[in-house]
Amino acid sequence: MSIGLPLVFGIATLRPMINQVQVERVQPRVLRCAIDFSVLCVLFGVLTPVEPTLAQTPEAPRASGGLTTAKKYTDCMEFARGKPEKAIGIAAAWERKGGGAGARHCSAVALLNSGAYEEAARRLESLAASSSERGKRLKAELLAQAGQAWLIAGKTTEALLAQTRALKLGGPRIELLLDRAITHASIAEYWDAIDDLNQAIDQEPRRVDALVLRATAWRKLNNLDLAEDDIARAVELAPGSVDALLERGNILWFRGNMAAAAADWGRIISLDAESPAADAARENLAKQKALENK
Repeated sequence: MSIGLPLVFGIATLRPMINQVQVERVQPRVLRCAIDFSVLCVLFGVLTPVEPTLAQTPEAPRASGGLTTAKKYTDCMEFARGKPEKAIGIAAAWERKGGGAGARHCSAVALLNSGAYEEAARRLESLAASSSERGKRLKAELLAQAGQAWLIAGKTTEALLAQTRALKLGGPRIELLLDRAITHASIAEYWDAIDDLNQAIDQEPRRVDALVLRATAWRKLNNLDLAEDDIARAVELAPGSVDALLERGNILWFRGNMAAAAADWGRIISLDAESPAADAARENLAKQKALENK
């Protein structure tokens, strides 16, 4: 994953119960930005672009001030990740002193990591709209982050609006397509999810998380043949992927192959006992056992 906005939180987990067995789990993903951090700083105005002649002079005030501001941004974002409540105060104080977009972005991330998802989403959308000079790519990233925040808050309409705007601005980039596919799937719009996942997989056929998500969507549409094709590719590409194994177990369960499903779920626990997929596997195994004992 390329270094971009240093934001860390899990995307909403889709866990509907079907036939008394928990059969869906989406890999928690770190909120990401697919742009280089130094580019981000320039776009936010926290690292002032300088003329070549000035750039060659270490003591140039503009370069020095820009670098200081860039450090404030990185420091604030570190707190936003680990101590969001403290970061909120740091960002507010920095904004009062002219911190601008960098301070506002840090504040939004801190709010998000403290659980204030709706407010964080609103601030991210506001930040995307607040300046016409920022490039489309940055606006798309901010809207994508807002979309993820809306989804975690359970506001799927707002999430889809933000994600669709992000795709219009940023083009059909894989991460943006995956975000919107997850939102579509969360409200059972599986054909729409598949449309987005098809575009993502066309761009990167070996993208395991996209294959797992599409397998889940096919299964939800009762097309187990296509679901099996996708999950077989995913497991072949990443034999140790707990999310791929979870979905393969789900499909096997629907095929009636309870023993093979239990084997996959058991392997998940052996591979990564603390993962969300392992939690889902344990629940599935417990429910399977309860059904067998009836």
